[in-house]
Amino acid sequence: MLKAAHLRSGFTLIEVLISLALGCLLLAMVIGLYVTNVATSNKGFTFSRLRTDLQALVSIMEGDIRRAGSGGSNFMVGAAKNKLLDSVSSNTQECIVYSYNYNNAVSAIASHIMGFRYSFNTHSIQFGRGLDVQAANCYSSGSWVNLTDPNFLKVTELKFVESIASNAQATMRSVEIKVSAELIANSDYNHQITTQVQVRNPEMN
Repeated sequence: MLKAAHLRSGFTLIEVLISLALGCLLLAMVIGLYVTNVATSNKGFTFSRLRTDLQALVSIMEGDIRRAGSGGSNFMVGAAKNKLLDSVSSNTQECIVYSYNYNNAVSAIASHIMGFRYSFNTHSIQFGRGLDVQAANCYSSGSWVNLTDPNFLKVTELKFVESIASNAQATMRSVEIKVSAELIANSDYNHQITTQVQVRNPEMN
């Protein structure tokens, strides 16, 4: 009878407490692992968005600048209106100006003079229309809109470097674009893209 009574007995209080402690420890480990994975995934998503936004921005600039001069001599820029592109690069100005015949225009009007610039106030990249034909005047002419969200990322650098290749008949113009940006929420997350854009149309000599 004593043996049967012993077999029917349950867990002791100490055994229950040990089981609870081990269960709580295991649960804490699982929750910690879950939180870490969620945080890592969120950081990865945010950095991915930074890279995607910059790549999309550069693609827009590449596509538009590549078309510079389409439409002929009526769509040239620069002081003498004889260039496909005109750019300025300094500590206070970073801008490129170009024109092409969108909507199959025959001659250029103000809205055909377009450009990209760096806004030192909002640390963003902007697109403008109705510009002066000289890039040096792009900060005092035209209508500009942000292409990047200044609440999400801070553009730390925008650089345009022109280069040309000439022969007796024509001049081909290209531009190197360099963009660097970082997240507003965490500057440790940053990204940089450098690309070379060849303008399709030649400048006839």
